[in-house]
Amino acid sequence: MRKALLPALLAASAVAALLLLRLGGDGAAARTRGGSAARLEQLWSSRADSGLCNKIAVPVSVPASYAPSFTLPEAQQDACLKVPRKPGAPHWQGENWCWQWMKHIGCYHNSGTMTWLEAQNRTASFRLAPPVEEARMEPLAEPGICEHASFGAPVDDAQPEEVDEAQAWFDANVSVFVLNMPDDFDRLQYMTTRLRQLGISFERVPGIDMSESGAYAKAKRSGLISKEFNFSVANAVAKTEYQNMEGIVGTVGCAAAHLRAMAFAVSQGNVTGRPLALILEDDAELEDDFVVKLRRLVTTEAPCDWQAISLRTMCPYGICVSPHLTRVLPDGNEPADRCRHGVNYGFYAMLYPAHTLESVHERLWKAVWNNSRPHCLDVDVALASISNEVAYYAVPGFQNPGFLSTGHVESRRGEINMAWLDEPEHEEDAQPVLLTDVVHSMEQRVKDMMNN
Repeated sequence: MRKALLPALLAASAVAALLLLRLGGDGAAARTRGGSAARLEQLWSSRADSGLCNKIAVPVSVPASYAPSFTLPEAQQDACLKVPRKPGAPHWQGENWCWQWMKHIGCYHNSGTMTWLEAQNRTASFRLAPPVEEARMEPLAEPGICEHASFGAPVDDAQPEEVDEAQAWFDANVSVFVLNMPDDFDRLQYMTTRLRQLGISFERVPGIDMSESGAYAKAKRSGLISKEFNFSVANAVAKTEYQNMEGIVGTVGCAAAHLRAMAFAVSQGNVTGRPLALILEDDAELEDDFVVKLRRLVTTEAPCDWQAISLRTMCPYGICVSPHLTRVLPDGNEPADRCRHGVNYGFYAMLYPAHTLESVHERLWKAVWNNSRPHCLDVDVALASISNEVAYYAVPGFQNPGFLSTGHVESRRGEINMAWLDEPEHEEDAQPVLLTDVVHSMEQRVKDMMNN
């Protein structure tokens, strides 16, 4: 329903400029990383022809502040304002209840396995959305390009030569990091075994359990949480009827851990020179053909402006740009002060170019640590909300089996979210360490490991 906007969106865009990493919104000066950043950018440019992007793919240029919404015929639009509300759900002026029900029935209730066409048909069968023949709702514009579950099928045409080339490409270009809670040895063992089967080495990045005594204060002192963030304020906002969040303790820890993993990836990129960083959550089970699929995706589909690729995103919203990629866009049907919440879920496996990761980290940092928008503490939601600032692409989760599966173990975040956070009243006393200092420390650790 947004096809009229596509010509403007498909204009060529420049690769985003490298920005200085600093504590977003804190006003703290950060030391320049110009030498290392320039070296990584030069490395990216020198390897672009040999397998880091598809130079003939047209990037999607997204205007700043652009957040597309549905444009339905007047009769259907009016009807969607009058559809029965979901019990207990928040409400705002002009809320499209057809869209709310379509997400719940067609995505959340089936873990994102339905295409949006299937989701609308099912929701319409309950008279909670218009029939497709009356008004097609297109969370993904140009759905014919990528909205097909079969596009995630296993690779069955890879010859041994391609498999070997893909493995060599992966080893030369990709650094892998696994987020894992310090005490979760079973998950670590599982990931170690699975990645070893695929010939993938990795670095472990410890997760952060904010329910542990003193964990929040320590994270703040270490510069892993912005000094401007106030847990008590954010938690109070989160529990309002409008935000409708049960708890945020685990979500804060998850956000801090992902941001720390990004900083560690920057530090290792500065040392190893590998131009790509892959950050995995420890419940991501990579498919047998993962390496071959990843090389094909990056070399034949990803436009050269890409700054982040989610290898499995649930409830995708944006534009299909190739058979396995969407250009993520903010959902304009949802309020900005709720962080455009409700689509583009999943940080299970995130791929970044090392030379722009500092810039992405800075923008994401600013979006996440916002007391008045607690939904942005979900890092996947936060990155999608600023996808008009970051060239963010994603593989639709309904493509089966795709690059990976999830859900073989239960997430601990929900349990931790309901925990009590100790000492929030003392957070104004915490003095943060510049995150660039954390990066320097991590970089030295990588050098030490390589020398041993």
